[in-house]
Amino acid sequence: MSVLEHETAQQLSQSFKITKIKEHIGAEITGVDLREVIDVETHQQINDALVEHVVLVIRDQDFKPADFQKAISRFGEIMPDNNSLHLVDGFPLMLLLSNRLKDSKGGPAKVEKNSNWHTDHTNHECPPKYTTLYAVELPDKGGITNVVNMRAAYDALSLEWKKRIDPLQTANTLISRANWETGNPDIVKEQKETTIRPVMHPLVRTHPENGKKAIWFHKGKTDTVTGMDPYETQDFLAELLTNALQDDFIYAHEWKLGDLLMVDNRSALHRAGTDYDHSQHRMLYRLMVKGDRPV
Repeated sequence: MSVLEHETAQQLSQSFKITKIKEHIGAEITGVDLREVIDVETHQQINDALVEHVVLVIRDQDFKPADFQKAISRFGEIMPDNNSLHLVDGFPLMLLLSNRLKDSKGGPAKVEKNSNWHTDHTNHECPPKYTTLYAVELPDKGGITNVVNMRAAYDALSLEWKKRIDPLQTANTLISRANWETGNPDIVKEQKETTIRPVMHPLVRTHPENGKKAIWFHKGKTDTVTGMDPYETQDFLAELLTNALQDDFIYAHEWKLGDLLMVDNRSALHRAGTDYDHSQHRMLYRLMVKGDRPV
C-alpha cells in the first residue's frame, strides 16, 4: 500500500460508522467510499457486521459498473448469474434488474417474478453467500426490498416445527414444475430442455461462520421437499413461511440513490417490492459472491 493509499484508509477508518437498524435485523454503514482502498480492519468490520445483522445498507456510494464490481470482488469470488439475457453491457457477471425488461412473450422478465420470498441461485451446488444490490434509477416512491432474518425465524419456531423441518431436503431446479404454467416462459423452456439433475440442499442450513441454523430455500426453484410432490411442496413452504415470519424479523429497505444493499443469503430471504408507479423506472445492479455448499 502506498503512502497515499495508507492515508486514505486511515481517513476512512476515522469516519466509518455502523448503526443498528432493528433488534433482529439490519445495520446502516456510513463514512465509507467503497471505490477507495479500505484497510483490513474496516473490511473485516463490514464482513462481521453483515454476518451479525444479516443485511447491511451502505449509504452514499457513487458506482459506475466497474466500481461496483471492483468493490464487491473484495468480499470474494463473484459468481455468474443464471440469467444471461439481462446483463450489464461489458460486465458479464452483473445482472440488470429493471421493471422495463421483458421475456420472450412480452411479460415482465424479472422484477414481478421476484415478489415472493426467496434466496438466490439455490440450483447451484455452491449458492451465493452474499447478494449485493446497487440502486441506479428509482421511482419517486415505493419499490422497496424486503429482507427477513431466517435465523431468528428458525429460533422462534416451536419445537414441533423444528423437528418437522430439520431433516428435510429440497430439490432445486431453475423453476419448480408447479410454476411452469405461470413462470417466465424462457426459464421454463430452459428447465424443460436441461439434462442437469436437481441440486439437493438442506431446508435448514447451518451458517459456516457462526454455527447458527436458518430456514433456507427459494420457493420458486424448490421442485420438491422430501416426501412431497411439487404442488404439496409449494403448499408446505407457504405454510412454513406463515408460521415462521414475524414483522420484527423483517427489514423493509426504502431505496435512495447511492444505496448499496448487502444480504447474507446464508441467514436471509428477500423479495422485491412492486408497490410503485410502473411508468417510472426502477433499475438496480446485482452482483453475487460465491459461497460454500450448504450443510
